[in-house]
Amino acid sequence: MKDGQEVLFYEDGEPIIDGESGDLRFRIRTAPHELFKREGNDLHTTVTITLVQALVGFEKTIKHLDEHLVDISSKGITNPKQVRKFKGEGMPLHTSTKKGDLYVTFEVLFPTTLSEEQKTKIKFILG
Repeated sequence: MKDGQEVLFYEDGEPIIDGESGDLRFRIRTAPHELFKREGNDLHTTVTITLVQALVGFEKTIKHLDEHLVDISSKGITNPKQVRKFKGEGMPLHTSTKKGDLYVTFEVLFPTTLSEEQKTKIKFILG
């Protein structure tokens, strides 16, 4: 269910003195999560990878809210701030079997220093 949506339980509330029971209403409030951000039925998260992983690919899974694993591996080059969409890995739509999507933004962790030998090797390989 979406943030702010209400659930009504007809006549499940407190009764008025010598009267009928009122309705009980719950309003949904989405709690923040440390890894995922919800936008509608889509989920967004950020994953950090190393420069080597960004250049040569990587194998990685992330644990979803319901604890199933989502494979976010890549065999190619991943650019900094690149966003990949994983269809059907978002939040379930209320009263439906469909789900939103999961969007993963990749942050690339660059080294802070390189030795002269590393610089020479990188120039040789990439030059």
